[in-house]
Amino acid sequence: MFEIAKDPAIWERVRNDDAFARHRREIKATYDKAFEKRPRAATAWQVLEFPNVSGPDTFNQLQSSALMALIYPDNEEYYRNLVEVVWEICNEYTWAPLGHYNDYYNRTPADFDPGLIDIFGASLGFSMAEIKNLFKDRFPKLLVDRMTYEIRRHTIEPYLTRKFFWEKHNNNWTAVCTGAVGGVLMYEDPEEFKRQLPRLQASMECYLKSYDDDGMCVEGTAYWGFGFGFFAVYAMLLREFSNGEYDWLKNPKVKEISRFVQKMFLQPNVLALFSDVNIREGYWVGLPHMLKTIYGDAIENLPADQATIITYVHWAFAVRSTVYYNPDFVGDKLENCTYSAPVSNYFTKRTDNYGFAFKGGNQWESHNHQDVGSFILARHNKQIFCDFGYIGPGNWPGYQGSRRNEYFQPSSFSHNLPYFNGKGQGGDWEGKARAVYNEKTGEVYMDFTHGYDVKNVHTTLERAERSFIPTDDKIEMHDKFTFTEKATITERFVTTIKPRVEGGSVIVDDVRLTVNSDATLNIVEQPYVDQLPDENGNHNRICYLLDYTLDGDTTEFKATIDFLD
Repeated sequence: MFEIAKDPAIWERVRNDDAFARHRREIKATYDKAFEKRPRAATAWQVLEFPNVSGPDTFNQLQSSALMALIYPDNEEYYRNLVEVVWEICNEYTWAPLGHYNDYYNRTPADFDPGLIDIFGASLGFSMAEIKNLFKDRFPKLLVDRMTYEIRRHTIEPYLTRKFFWEKHNNNWTAVCTGAVGGVLMYEDPEEFKRQLPRLQASMECYLKSYDDDGMCVEGTAYWGFGFGFFAVYAMLLREFSNGEYDWLKNPKVKEISRFVQKMFLQPNVLALFSDVNIREGYWVGLPHMLKTIYGDAIENLPADQATIITYVHWAFAVRSTVYYNPDFVGDKLENCTYSAPVSNYFTKRTDNYGFAFKGGNQWESHNHQDVGSFILARHNKQIFCDFGYIGPGNWPGYQGSRRNEYFQPSSFSHNLPYFNGKGQGGDWEGKARAVYNEKTGEVYMDFTHGYDVKNVHTTLERAERSFIPTDDKIEMHDKFTFTEKATITERFVTTIKPRVEGGSVIVDDVRLTVNSDATLNIVEQPYVDQLPDENGNHNRICYLLDYTLDGDTTEFKATIDFLD
């Protein structure tokens, strides 16, 4: 299986072709950084105190040394380091992070169990199985036998002897764990794989149910790459393993999901980043390139600058971003387009002047923020009116639990949304805000009342409506509100670029925001923690909140966004 990776000509091309210069540079840089310290198994204190047992250093040692040993098969250093890190991973007591033991299995370090399978443990098991398959003729027999034993102990036996919550889950965990375990079984025990195939397929069916037919990933672009990425890896292996008898890639819904990331590009270096994602999130380049070998022109040629080659700790993605990479599948310019997803309630538009995204839905979506009705505007390869995505590094107690929306980034106060009487969104968990696009008028309309807690917080709010008419050279915005009692309405626009007031407008970069309603403007400097450090290693930043408070009895807000050049 994975015959393409066994072809020496592939690796000769990676080694010598200028089209792979970036691959060689980034893989080598990852290797050099990962091997600043020698491979070693996690100590007792690392297991007890550090949230990841093996941690990103060990994962990156594994994937970078394996890739370097494939690209440069005669280099003894790369091969020896690969052998050493594989042996040390075999010495690990568990392949799952401590945090996932506690969060998902209600276990403590006192009752650790090496057979609990989580997304990282499953991914590592798959990495070991695939690397063993590619190197089994070069590795010493003792190492191959040890890998076989440990892969079975950490992955196969636990799957055969117990059930896991992620088998019937509705997000990326199902695809990652199922795809990885399925891949391990295909490599390590083909007959057992055939017996387990109905169970694996049922889990993948469950994963696909988390998508509507429009193919949009409500978890965001990062989790599309992670979850659907493992789904696609599994689907390609299964297709090859079964000689086409089982082929998820013939499913029309899978084809539409494959097109998700191209719909989310707003500018060559900017994706529409809703939910818990990195503000500079990209995609692993091998995924659309691999899918393009199946679906052809249905998969657009995407810019490569925003793509990653060595992804965070996942061998399956890094190796496929190398062997499936095709420079002919890279596009320097994005085509102008309008995408409407009326079921998942996303709308995106690209013109020569800007990229625009508008999101509906509700508050129960996986990894969600309080962002129903929010929008993003991008221009000149940067966000102008922003969504910050995931919160930056730090100690954020309860972020994945009950205190999540106390923090700035996931709350509605960090989004381009109105708030009423000083209170933001809380969420109506029962309804869904629909994005309705009128092709004739170009208007996209949404009743986004469901974003607000009308039962407990905004009890006087009856209706909140928002519409945009985005044309080639401007965007017109119109909000209307209905209350049973008078309320203070404040419309918020969020930017990381220092704004300036000129006449009756606010200028952000070269974007002009003009409000056609009676409103009082207040510009607030708001600290936040970015995911990525600046040139000085600092994660602490300032953004600017443009708050327009409507005057008197006004319950409508109109604004125009246009451009100075």
